[in-house]
Amino acid sequence: MMLYEIDGLSFSYDSKFTLYIEKFEIENGIVGITGPSGSGKTTFLLNLAFLYTGRWKIFRFMGEDVSNEGLQRLRKIVTYVPQHPVLFRKSVFDNIAYPLKIRQLSDEQIKEKVCKIAEQLFIQDILEKKAWQISGGQAKRVCIARGFVFEPKVVLLDEPTSDLDDTNKQMVENFVLKTSEKTNIIVVSHDKEQLSRLCERVFFLENGRLYF
Repeated sequence: MMLYEIDGLSFSYDSKFTLYIEKFEIENGIVGITGPSGSGKTTFLLNLAFLYTGRWKIFRFMGEDVSNEGLQRLRKIVTYVPQHPVLFRKSVFDNIAYPLKIRQLSDEQIKEKVCKIAEQLFIQDILEKKAWQISGGQAKRVCIARGFVFEPKVVLLDEPTSDLDDTNKQMVENFVLKTSEKTNIIVVSHDKEQLSRLCERVFFLENGRLYF
């Protein structure tokens, strides 16, 4: 079964054309998207996350035709992790736990899942710190942890290692590779070497058009 099947997806801001995806088909695994700044990569990810809704001829997710009526349900199983960390003014633990709490998991389940993923991303020592007390690199990993902790069907990562030093970059890459065994991942990055290390297939996006 294809993860995404898309034909003729278009999206524009204020009647100004920005994105047209003639064809996009991917199966499970890790897929990369690269291209110059302003080419529409983030806009495309937001459409894949069902946060932006353009027009389309065909748009299927896991074999199901996407409809405006079903978007809210699909948003619960697909998540987008932005390039620049956005955290609540709460503890690191509460930030990571947020998607679990809104899904009404028990306190015990939440603690277990948060602690496990924090260890995988080496942020277990900052769980009690407030979001404004941590470094930018730590904040990046907290956002990634929050995106993966509820085990969505797809995680869409927008420049997940930008502004990270080599140690943290390697840490995130190792986590993505390990997690991809059970979670589908789409990565946007300017780092073509990184995409070649991580991804089974890489697309190129330029001027709102996707190339294989």
